Amino acid sequence: VAESMHRLCLDRNVKFQFDTSVTAVTDEGVHYNYKGKRVEEPEERFLAADLIICNADVPFATKTIVRPELSNDEMVDGKEKLYQETYDWNDNLDYSSGVIAFHWSISQSLDALNTHNVFMSANTTIDAEKSWAVLRGDDTGRCAGSMKGQPFNFYVHRAGKADDTAAPLGCDSIMVLVPCPTLERKEDLASLPRDKAIMEYKKQFSADVVNDARDAVLKRLSVLRGLENLQDLILNEEVDTPGSYADYYNVGAGVPFGLSHGLGQLSLTRPAAECKAHNNVLFVGASSRPGNGVPLVLIGSQQVAKKAVEKLRSAAKQ
Repeated sequence: VAESMHRLCLDRNVKFQFDTSVTAVTDEGVHYNYKGKRVEEPEERFLAADLIICNADVPFATKTIVRPELSNDEMVDGKEKLYQETYDWNDNLDYSSGVIAFHWSISQSLDALNTHNVFMSANTTIDAEKSWAVLRGDDTGRCAGSMKGQPFNFYVHRAGKADDTAAPLGCDSIMVLVPCPTLERKEDLASLPRDKAIMEYKKQFSADVVNDARDAVLKRLSVLRGLENLQDLILNEEVDTPGSYADYYNVGAGVPFGLSHGLGQLSLTRPAAECKAHNNVLFVGASSRPGNGVPLVLIGSQQVAKKAVEKLRSAAKQ
């Protein structure tokens, strides 16, 4: 999908600037660090812009690159602040669940699994209630080893059931999503360089926590025919936690699904596309209106595109 969109944009003379990190958005345009392969140190650059569409996660963007104090170049105290890469987010908002994700390459076909599989704890009413504790914001899941003996729910996606290209013949690939707490914001990390802040946040999900989650999932899956010794069938594993999602995508609280959809953040109560700090900035993405999930994000993208055209036409008439 991404490659198709890229080709479509190129056909319409869209220019892409890769190997960059946006550090500040002002009324004049975008400040960014260029990190090309032939560049030994990041180059501080500026791109003037009449209109900016920001697809960075809104809670992250409004605390880092689109802060009110950066609204005008001349108001910024010190040029270095325009090019400092940081990681932070607005913790006054409510977030969807964090996720520990296991991506496994399997040496044989797992015919016991469908394309989409949901495993829920329902041995007793008490277990069923406890299994949703992480989604209710309980903090009991933050400590290492917390999943041992604890009821929990998880999701498994087997792409090869519907897509023959997802794995070699006779093999399989699955993704396991285990709900977990979000990152816990630390005020003292907000001013640190981004790489140091991310390093500290990743420590909130230690190897013990990840190992406990993996062991618990394998134990639950072992009751299915052909999955009794699933651990021995894993050829390769990639693991993601809220810390790695924060590193890859700059998402607030490290959650891949954006803000939650409670009444206080639903539809019109969700962050709007229009930026309060800049008249020339529009937001788009899972944490903006109308909401998260591919269909809603695409609807929001279409709405923002229309707003962008309207703004540019209005500015041209002035």
